[in-house]
Amino acid sequence: MSAEKIDKELKKRINQFKKLLKNDEERESFYNSICGSEILVRIEIFLPSGNPEKYYDGLFLYLNDEGKIVSAEYYYNEGGKGAITKLEGDSLEVVRDLFEDELSLEIE
Repeated sequence: MSAEKIDKELKKRINQFKKLLKNDEERESFYNSICGSEILVRIEIFLPSGNPEKYYDGLFLYLNDEGKIVSAEYYYNEGGKGAITKLEGDSLEVVRDLFEDELSLEIE
């Protein structure tokens, strides 16, 4: 999917949201039409760095409402230039094995 397409769709949604903010009845109808939602919590892990002024890296861990890691990303920044990548397969499993039991999540 192109960036232009997603930008266009986002603009349409934002315009819709702005209209909903002005009309309580339409807003309530909109809320009632939402078919569901899911709690997803993002935790950022700042990994140790030998020279944090020069470079740093870390993880974004995405947890569901049961406290299970459902997704993760690794980021690296050096000299103000950074990149981020999604963890998959074995890399994701290693991160789950290392961090999942150390994290606790209580949602009421």
